[in-house]
Amino acid sequence: MNRSYVMDRIAKSLCGLTLAFLANAGVAADMPNSGFFDDYDKLQSADASWISSIYLSDHFEKVLSTTQAIVVPQPEIFLASNSKYKGISPDEMKSLADSFQAVIIDALADKYQIAMSPGPNTIVLRMALTGVHLKKKGRKFYQYIPTAFVLSSLKRALFDDFAKKIQLTEVAWEAEILDGSNAEVLGQLVLQMGNQSEKKEFTSWDDLVTAMSVGGMRLRCRFDNASDGTDKDCFEITEADLPVQ
Repeated sequence: MNRSYVMDRIAKSLCGLTLAFLANAGVAADMPNSGFFDDYDKLQSADASWISSIYLSDHFEKVLSTTQAIVVPQPEIFLASNSKYKGISPDEMKSLADSFQAVIIDALADKYQIAMSPGPNTIVLRMALTGVHLKKKGRKFYQYIPTAFVLSSLKRALFDDFAKKIQLTEVAWEAEILDGSNAEVLGQLVLQMGNQSEKKEFTSWDDLVTAMSVGGMRLRCRFDNASDGTDKDCFEITEADLPVQ
């Protein structure tokens, strides 16, 4: 899939958990239920050609304005039952989860405190990659690299080396914000990416990382507005605003 086309769709639909996104939304139809959320019934669907939905509580802005720390647990990963490739080792699965956790933390940690456990004045950002469809390209890269290199560099090299061997073709990113003091669900987001049945519509690891990075920056923008009393347009944040790696 053309990268500029992917990012154009992300820029138009990945709302970064903003209320404005719901202005023309309708009830989500045919929303895949992975079981990650306890309740999918409150999700609203965007007017888009693929499934992308959101829910925000009436308490969202109020809780955000008093938040002092953010808990970002390691995301869960759900391989699709009909994925063409399912052979991910436990170490690879953990490295994937660690890497995607770091994408969100990197967007927040230089300004906001990252907590290890929930409590008063905290929020919890739960995430999952669901309906993950993979396609094997060749032998796993770590079979040809010394163990010490893999253990020390896998996280840094994951999206360069791992992606050369195992292709991501379709995935849904599900994210849920909870009040850390009472576990109330404050918001939910589902972003559907790719179509494993159509090669020209495959997504990729790079597309997913970029989408999550943009989402993290837009969430940070929402925190900035709540904590600083500003009114930035978080929709304006795109791939071009991401820090240069």
